[in-house]
Amino acid sequence: MQTINKKIIVDRLHKKVGLSKRVLKNFVDELLEEIKKTLELGEEVKIVRFGNFIPYKTKKRKGRNLKNKKEVEIKPFKKIVFRTAPQFRIELHNEKK
Repeated sequence: MQTINKKIIVDRLHKKVGLSKRVLKNFVDELLEEIKKTLELGEEVKIVRFGNFIPYKTKKRKGRNLKNKKEVEIKPFKKIVFRTAPQFRIELHNEKK
């Protein structure tokens, strides 16, 4: 299984669309920046037939340090959850068969 990065995405788009790699790199960067800004504002990002990026904040809770067994307080922090769209999930499962 190969890991994909922005350079590979730009190269694949260049082959499919034919636009210059510089234009496509700027497009991908701007797209990701918009998604990032929206999530930082606490808003969901929904991409039809792909999935949803859902930001949420965890609550303060107690944890345990495994080395010394002492209780520690875990501070709240922001998390992002990705949920696949039902259509995309079906396509993924059908391709594996």
